[in-house]
Amino acid sequence: MSGRYLVGLVFRAALALAASMQLAQAQTCTPTSYSAGDIAAAVAASPNANSILKSSSCTWGGAGRSESAGNLCASNGNNFGVLQLNRSNLPPGVTPAAYEAEPLQQQVDTWAAQVGNSNTSSTGYQTLATAQSSGQPIGSTPVTSGMMAACFQFGPAICNNDVAALQSGQPCGGSNPININSVPRNQGSATTDGNGQTICSWGGNIQANINAAAATCKNGTGDCAPSNMTDFPTPPASSPSDIVVS
Repeated sequence: MSGRYLVGLVFRAALALAASMQLAQAQTCTPTSYSAGDIAAAVAASPNANSILKSSSCTWGGAGRSESAGNLCASNGNNFGVLQLNRSNLPPGVTPAAYEAEPLQQQVDTWAAQVGNSNTSSTGYQTLATAQSSGQPIGSTPVTSGMMAACFQFGPAICNNDVAALQSGQPCGGSNPININSVPRNQGSATTDGNGQTICSWGGNIQANINAAAATCKNGTGDCAPSNMTDFPTPPASSPSDIVVS
């Protein structure tokens, strides 16, 4: 084997190692704790967010705190990032590790592009939106921004089924809740997520974060407040510039 050939092998091996190290470095996720306001601002600024997402950006700030505590690296093995994008919704060629390593704005842009339009156009989401805007409950259950965010995050199947249950006078999730993990071949029949949460129960968790962040999560057109107010007053100068919900 010639010396020139050996040098070539070593050089190519070094290039491959360098490329591998650069890829690993590019996909290293540093844990974060973005506030509801940070996440809301990213949604409002996203070119991929539709008008529904932009006008309720503070809701998604609260959702992000509930879903991941504002951590870009958050994962349960099937959902990833600050707003927990499902594995099946990752863009072609993008691995979970690469997605988690993206900065906040890029993660939010991908999330909005991949699920934003479809999840806000479902029957369940539209029914919730109509009820909330008119101030009417569904059955005996008042509709909150947190419920709408949970509906969006769970996707059309669970949301549609939960809304249908409420409309028929059943509890949220139905009289006999169906965990999505128990029906892998018929997920369209599910009424709860893998943790047994419905849009009502998880919606309460998200709403708590929306309420906690309302004083600093300001959006001129969205429903940032726990009430039906369309805006929230600017906090006094003595207020902290950021709220982190633990």
